[in-house]
Amino acid sequence: MTPIVRAGGAPIEQGRAQGAALGEVIRAEVTRLRASLPWLARRAIQRRVGGASARALETQLPWQRERIEGMAHAARSRESLLLLAEAQTRVAGAAFFGGALLSAVFDLPWELESLVILRHSAPDAGGFASVELALATTAGCLCGVNSEGIAVIAIRDLSRDELSLRFHAQELLFRARDLDAGIDHLRRRAAYAGGTGTLVASDAHGGARVLEFAAGKLEVGDASVLPRAALAPRVELDPKLCRLRLFSLDGAQEISALDAH
Repeated sequence: MTPIVRAGGAPIEQGRAQGAALGEVIRAEVTRLRASLPWLARRAIQRRVGGASARALETQLPWQRERIEGMAHAARSRESLLLLAEAQTRVAGAAFFGGALLSAVFDLPWELESLVILRHSAPDAGGFASVELALATTAGCLCGVNSEGIAVIAIRDLSRDELSLRFHAQELLFRARDLDAGIDHLRRRAAYAGGTGTLVASDAHGGARVLEFAAGKLEVGDASVLPRAALAPRVELDPKLCRLRLFSLDGAQEISALDAH
């Protein structure tokens, strides 16, 4: 079964909860990532990350940078290596919208399958509780739904020189109780933080949008272009019930943002 992590409190405490629960997995993935890159290449990438996506994260989404700090401390790993993992790890997927449900499949390479987690995020103040599908080494999410019925999926996450759209997906869950207002918030954040790729977002009223980011510029499209159903979805989001359902060979796991407090 997929591990379930409960991450409550201030951002750094949420990170510590994740790092403590998954420390061995995090250290193993950081070791694998380091071994996959020649030393000079790794140093060059870390310099780029420090001057680009990590800086954008610190200035525009500081609560998510604090989450990474907490993860690194509890997992006994270097924060710079977790920032490298955030930059280098990108996942593609496909979204489907039918009725009230938003569903997705993800193209996960074998080395990332063991990193998949379910997470309850329950901030102590200033944001909404949410449940997410994420990776053990990441602060942002692949998809999720919050306690206000806002759901989001990251289906394209392109430029490793820019902030991962997983952070924007997590920001939407953290901040939004209204879909259009949440999208306006993302537009302002992305203008400074960057990001290139596609998110799909929906709400409990059946509204859905396709959010196309290009170097921080955001265009909003109609979700009617999406297919209505997947034959075998990996994950299903129900904004009305604030529920995430994950499907695997072991069966289905279900978690609710209303239980994340």
